[in-house]
Amino acid sequence: MSTPSSRADSRPLAKTSSAFSPSASARQATARQYSPTILLVDDDDAVREGLRRVLQTEGWKVISAASGEEALEYLLNHQPDLMITDLSMAQVSGWDLLFHENLQRPNLPVFVVTALALPAAGGADKFADEFFQKPLDFDVLLDAVRRCLGARRKNLE
Repeated sequence: MSTPSSRADSRPLAKTSSAFSPSASARQATARQYSPTILLVDDDDAVREGLRRVLQTEGWKVISAASGEEALEYLLNHQPDLMITDLSMAQVSGWDLLFHENLQRPNLPVFVVTALALPAAGGADKFADEFFQKPLDFDVLLDAVRRCLGARRKNLE
């Protein structure tokens, strides 16, 4: 017959049990580390790269798509917290993305960023959660993204 070793008997129970149930502070630390994902769609490399950099300075994860097709491919398997899209793109336009996501994911916030003047945008401001004209005021855009992602985070908690 074997008996448990004294080493096994002397293990503190707190360490063993805490490994299975995270403390409240560990859950809070995980919540603070949460980084929302933004899908950024624009066929202009310079605009897309500039916006990506600005958004990443806030700590958000940014997935860039150079076309509407790339965005749809990403959306097949992923759920971003926000989509920011240009309107005027070849093949699959920002309009296509806007309508597709309003039908598929009505709770996904969509921001439109376009060089089109509001009348020429054909009412995109009525379907998008936010509408921005190029050239962008980054402070205004960042404030809107912060509000949007903050509200989404509260809804998820």
